[in-house]
Amino acid sequence: MSFFRFALMAVALSTVLPARAAELRMITLDAVPWATVDASGTPVGAFPDLVAEISRRTGLSTAITIQPFPRIERDLETGEQDCTVVLWSDSRARIVERGEPVYMMTFGAIARKGVPLATYEDLHGKTVSVVRNLAIEPRFDNDRAIRKDFDKDYETGIKKIAHNRIDAIAGAIPTILYQAKKDGLSRFLGDQIVMTQIPLTLQCSKASPNLALMPRIEDAIRQMRADGTLARILSAYEYR
Repeated sequence: MSFFRFALMAVALSTVLPARAAELRMITLDAVPWATVDASGTPVGAFPDLVAEISRRTGLSTAITIQPFPRIERDLETGEQDCTVVLWSDSRARIVERGEPVYMMTFGAIARKGVPLATYEDLHGKTVSVVRNLAIEPRFDNDRAIRKDFDKDYETGIKKIAHNRIDAIAGAIPTILYQAKKDGLSRFLGDQIVMTQIPLTLQCSKASPNLALMPRIEDAIRQMRADGTLARILSAYEYR
């Protein structure tokens, strides 16, 4: 076969063979039970299970990155990461497209055992652990009557409670309870109040080269909700 004929065949085949599926880069928060890595470095939790099911239903190859909260927004803004499923914030609308909701997260505060906490006002004058860069709700975020210790994660705040260094911890109540149980520190937690609910939603970077894939991901999430798969994945990691 001449080189010319071989080249023509290569061109023809390239027009009919399917293009290689794009790899979808998914990033999320390092927080049990949502996502973390096990001893072997493998991502585990509700988010990796969710991504695995999205990959199965869409045929897309996926790669998961788990990072502290501040890194997520930076990587989405630059387009280094394609999508995430994290708490929605209106301030993030400038860098991401908002997609399907996945879970409604309850936010509030949990006091150290023995510290009365019946109403929001009981937090006044107290020292409360808050994850750095996490917005909960405007009243709490801007309340100067509450002393805030800004920590890198919930685990740090729970350990401070166990050592009587703070009065309470604020944030995602199910996640705080799960982390305390995992660390064997549940006995140090007492009263709790609810402040708000914030949805965990699919969010894809406006700078992502794979932004056109977002409707396929949303379709997969809608299918998972309709057939009960989404509820089964999330319920497997609920605090008990």
